[in-house]
Amino acid sequence: MMPEVDEGATKALEERIAKLRKGGRRTVTYKAPTNEEERAYAAWVRDALVAATERKEPPKKAPEGFSLRVLGDVWLLEEARKKKRGAGVVVMRTGRARPILVEAPHSFYDAGTLPIALSVFEAQAARVLLINTVHRYIDKPADATKDGGTKDEKAATKDKDTDADEVDEKDDDKDDDKGAAVEEPAGVDRDEADDPNAAAPVVASDVAHTEHSFFHAAHRELVALMHGAVTVQIHGFRDDKSEGTGIIVSAAKSNADAAALAARLGPAVADTRVKVYPTDVSILGGTINQQARTCRELGAPFFHVEIARTVRDALGSDKQKRARFAAALDPIFAPPKPPSP
Repeated sequence: MMPEVDEGATKALEERIAKLRKGGRRTVTYKAPTNEEERAYAAWVRDALVAATERKEPPKKAPEGFSLRVLGDVWLLEEARKKKRGAGVVVMRTGRARPILVEAPHSFYDAGTLPIALSVFEAQAARVLLINTVHRYIDKPADATKDGGTKDEKAATKDKDTDADEVDEKDDDKDDDKGAAVEEPAGVDRDEADDPNAAAPVVASDVAHTEHSFFHAAHRELVALMHGAVTVQIHGFRDDKSEGTGIIVSAAKSNADAAALAARLGPAVADTRVKVYPTDVSILGGTINQQARTCRELGAPFFHVEIARTVRDALGSDKQKRARFAAALDPIFAPPKPPSP
């Protein structure tokens, strides 16, 4: 049986997240945190987690440029409206919740990952949802591809994954049209690489790969403090990157059981071939992902889930399919059974 979800609360959360992401495709100027800002933000996240878990009052003081919004039984740790800098948003469930972090770090570039992540957050009664609020390449240096990029790179920028995202298409920020188009930097996509030295240069606004960001500071703090923390991070890939594949599941070298999750997702998403990295495929394993690295260091499971564009489109247009996908993750987060005597 699929868990019941409060549709009204979900809609209100979707609307708020849409407002926080406005302008993030082109016009928000990304600004990475200083070391001092990162420490203050991490402390705020820590205080909020303790209060949310114990059903206490939220922290009264937020770091400069941020605020905490109460929205039913969730709190949003968000940027102040006039001080947007691409810091992302932390959605934190209060009271009873499972020690799960659901993340969508490329919600603009990997179109369709936001509603999927939100469905998992709701279906699993997860403690936290982390969402980025600017395009992953918005901070790319202007001269990163002086010749305008290779033929393949130019084609990639025209792909649906980089054109727009579902939220901006519904409630577009007109100022986005004034900004320059976002392009991929030259080099091997960091999502595809297993060797950081062979990958494209790190872009500061790519919160899945840069070491210093508000997004990663929150992830690091939450995994360290949340007993039994499990992270599931949702990504997307173009169909032609791995033809015939609908979903790629990777543990990203953490102690997560990727094969078990893949076995659950196969029946839940009909007519979709689910593969496991690195046994079935050699790309899109998320091994140089910063959040995965932190989980490995802390001994926490990290599930890197890549979903093909056609599958994301199908999940995005069918609420029941999305619900089945989200519910299929359930046993993966259950406590392990004790060994047989």
